[in-house]
Formats: sequence, C-alpha cells, structure tokens
Amino acid sequence: MLLALVLLPACRRDPPLDWPARTPGSQRGGVLRLAGADDVPTLDPALGYDSRSWTFEQHLFETLVTYDDANGLVPLLAERWDISEDQRHYRFELVPNVTFSDGTPLTAADAVGSLERVLDPRTRSQGAEYYRGIHGVRDFIAGTAPGVVGLAAPDATTLTIALDEPDPLFLEKLALLFASVVPAERARRLGDDFTDQPLGSGPFVLREWRRGERLVLARNPRYRRPDRPYLDGIVESTGVNSELAWLQFLSDEIDVAGIPPADFPAVRRDPSPVGQLVRGPTLWTTYIGLNCQMPPLDDRRVRQALNYAVNKEDVVALLNGRGVPAKGIVPPGMPGYASDVTGYPYDPERARALLRAAGHEDGFSTELWTQGSDLDLKIGQKIQHDLSAVGVTMEIKQVAWSSFLEAIRQPRTVPLFDLGWSADFPDPSNFLDVLFHSGRWDANNHTFYANAEFDRLLEHARTLPDRVARNREYLTAERLLVDDAPVILLYHPISYVMLQPRVHGYTIHAFLPARFTEVWLDPEP
Repeated sequence: MLLALVLLPACRRDPPLDWPARTPGSQRGGVLRLAGADDVPTLDPALGYDSRSWTFEQHLFETLVTYDDANGLVPLLAERWDISEDQRHYRFELVPNVTFSDGTPLTAADAVGSLERVLDPRTRSQGAEYYRGIHGVRDFIAGTAPGVVGLAAPDATTLTIALDEPDPLFLEKLALLFASVVPAERARRLGDDFTDQPLGSGPFVLREWRRGERLVLARNPRYRRPDRPYLDGIVESTGVNSELAWLQFLSDEIDVAGIPPADFPAVRRDPSPVGQLVRGPTLWTTYIGLNCQMPPLDDRRVRQALNYAVNKEDVVALLNGRGVPAKGIVPPGMPGYASDVTGYPYDPERARALLRAAGHEDGFSTELWTQGSDLDLKIGQKIQHDLSAVGVTMEIKQVAWSSFLEAIRQPRTVPLFDLGWSADFPDPSNFLDVLFHSGRWDANNHTFYANAEFDRLLEHARTLPDRVARNREYLTAERLLVDDAPVILLYHPISYVMLQPRVHGYTIHAFLPARFTEVWLDPEP
C-alpha cells in the first residue's frame, strides 16, 4: 500500500454538522475529529491503493476475511470456509442476513460480481493482479467469456472459487480491500461515479464529501453488529499540513495527530501534558525511487553510487528516533526478513568511484519529486546535500499527492521520487513482487525496474507451498534487488500517534490503516 507521507497546507473553518446527543457515561456517541492531507483519492475499493483511500474505504466496505490485531486472518463476511486438498478450490459460507447500508441484501452473487469488476480491464484496478490466478480469468479479460468461470454463487450465502494453481497467499489477497463486496450491479451501473456514491456493508456510511474541505462518515444504522461502532461519526478536515494539525491538536480542535520532529523528544519523555502517546510497530519501508529507464539512472553503477552517497543515519536523525536505517526492502518484523542484508553504508568515496566508472566524473543533474511536508522537504534537502558532495545536482519539486501518484506511474517522467510502502499482507512478496516485478509496470513498479533473473526467482517462490522455502527464495531475490539498487533505501519507520485524553480503543496495526470501529470517546463534560 502506497503511503501518503505528506500534508498540504491550508487553514479553514467548516460549517458545523448536527449529530445525535450523547448519553452521559456511555461509550456510544461522539464524533472523532481528524485532519488530513490532500483529498482522499477515491472511495471505490476497486481503485484505491494508498493509505488515504484505504483508511476510509475499510470503514465503508467489508471483505470475506480480515486481520486481527495480532496480524492473523479472521472471518468477516465469511463465517467459515473450506479449502480442498489440492489447495485449488475454496468454498465460503457467508454470514446470513447481511445487508448493504441501504437495506439491500448482500449475496454471494455480489461477491462474484465484485471480483469480476476488479478483474474487468475497463475498471483499471491495480488490484486485478492479485486475482488473475482464478480459473477463467484469461478468457474473461480477453472478452471471450461473459464471466469468470472459477467464480460461482450456488446460493445466496455460498461462494466458490477455483484457482488454476495453488496460491498459498490467496486468503491474504481476499483480505485486501480490492476484494470488498459491493452491490455489483449498482457499481457496474455507476462506473466511475461509484466513488462519489459508495455503498457497502461496513460500520459507517458516507454522509458528506466536499473535496478540498472535509470528508464525513456517519454510523451505518443497518450494520449487523448493533453494538458497533461506538462513534456517531468521523470528520476529517482536508488541507491541513502537519504543523497546523499539531497546533489544532494542542488547541483541542482534532483528536488524533502526528508529532512534529522538533516536539517529539519532549513528548516522548512525558506525553501527559499534551495527551496520550500511542506507539506501534509497522511493516513499512521508506525509500527514494530511481527510474531505471531514465538515463543516467538506467546504469546500475549510478544507482549504486547514489545509495552510497546518502547518509541514512543522518536521515534517521531527522526523525528523532522514529525509524531505523533500511538495509533491505523487506522490513523488520516481516516473515522472511533477514538482518544480514547489508545494504549500502555511507561511503561517498565509493560513490565518486562508481560515478567515474559510469562516465560521470563531473556528476550530472536530476530532480526529486516529493509530496511537500516539512519532514519530507528536510529529508529531500539532506539527500540534496549528500548528492552534491559527490557531484550530483538535484532539484526538489514539491507536488500534490494525487498529481504525484499520476506522474510516477508514467514511464520516463519522474527521475527520483520519495515514497513509502506498507505491507498489504505479511509476506515478502508484497514488497518484492508488487514493487519490482517487471510485469507490474502498469501497477506499482514505479521504478520501471526489470531483471529477468529476479522475475524468475519471484515466479518460482510463488509456487512453493512451504513458507520457509518460499522465504529463502525471496531472500535470494532481495539480495539481487539490493545489488541492482532501483531505490535509495532510507529507513523503516516506527509509528507514534498522539490522542486526546478522551479517545479510547485506538491502536496502531502493523500494516493496516487506523481502524475506528473500536474507538470510543468520553462524553463531553
């Protein structure tokens, strides 16, 4: 999942919203106040593939399975399932009597239609890659079959899925928000407008979305769990930079905020004067992407030189203890993580030697695209300083999140870009395969990296049912990737969030965006 690392500045007051009265002493009620960055790119689960979209989509829609706080798979819309001995056939029994938020029954046919919608080339879903192993997908994509024959709904609460080959991660892929069950016919009819009129079975519904101003969710009155959610609603004001958000938090205008680097040491020592400090592990890697199709970055020696030129310890120092230097792309805590991947220690002399060997003794000029927060800018300026020391001149271009996403997906357009990737599911393939396989140029391989041997290792690893053997193959692939250097590895973040004292039940998940179904607020005094 792409991480929106920045916020864009703005300052405005939104008109008030009417909410139900709170019951004193009750956990139920109240509105969680957030401040965001750019507008959420989309509320269509077939299209969103970034932290901003997923934060809100996961409260509007539900998948067959999901993750608990310990990163284990648990039932959601599917109350149970069976997997055949050959690992190719799945049978799901859905929770009975579930409805969408408008009261329409949710059926297994909607689950079939939802997956077919993701797989339909006209939808342009980046999630389609995860489900191409379902039997019949090739004919469906080619237009020679009206549907995917491997998807079937024998009755309203039974879904069957047949795969061409065993996929040891298929349940994890069904937990991705791409596989959310939507009212399939309605979504097809609305097409691109579904993002403005989303309809799901989740704990909240979209009440208001005024782009550039605010996004408002309200409790779903038809949610199948009558005791959840606790909140009446969630309001996110749009266009608030990180510094302004912190000031709003200190003046009790919002309930959740990140902590500016300058304030973090004091807050970590004693958060009580400000609020509650919540810490959580993350399966997350931050890096500078290098466009491997744009000269001189198409030369591995140049990419390696840039890695040696950047002092990652200095970059981490800008975080004031909220990260560790990255030596590989797979983050600590991820199954298959290897601490002996050496990465690139700071070595400007070696960087200069590599540049000379590549024919750039006098350096070259390039450009870093960043999304514009103060922290991102400081990191960009630090990298700019380090590269200048080895003869590379780098300009910094600040771009809004939506424009940034669009640009990095275009070949030979953005030479360097700052980005982070948080795991969609706990497996090395979600970093190595999703971000760097040459078949992902139309999805999340924004570096346009291509290496046939790397691809072969990934494709072989996918077929291995044994996790230990699979992780061993992924480690071989990661070592090859690090040597090829399609990114400048920066750091693995450690997540800290400040909460107002009235907020309860907020936790940081290792790889999912913040979930608000269990959050509750003290009543107003």
